[in-house]
Amino acid sequence: MVTGRVLTFVLLLAVIACEKRVGPEPPVRLTFQLDSKLGDCIILEPRKCFLVRHNDSERWLFMYEGIEGFSYEPGYRYTVEVWRQTLPNEGYMDALPYRYSLIRVIDKVKQ
Repeated sequence: MVTGRVLTFVLLLAVIACEKRVGPEPPVRLTFQLDSKLGDCIILEPRKCFLVRHNDSERWLFMYEGIEGFSYEPGYRYTVEVWRQTLPNEGYMDALPYRYSLIRVIDKVKQ
């Protein structure tokens, strides 16, 4: 009986040790442009959102999240480098999927 319990315990430890741990994804470094004006968007209620694109040939898209450490000044088009961190989904349908943190402002041009 003791041998069976020991064997079960050892097998349980082996399964736990081999289990793939799923942790938070590492941050991703991104570079994109911010338009010189904010766009009208809706997240639970009407508000203003950044308009972003990755290059000149793309159309502008809403960015619902803000950028930590970034001070936006209307009338200037920015090229920024940021960290994008995926946030855990805690079951909220309206939760935003990412957090952005400024690395640096690459370019700031008056429009």
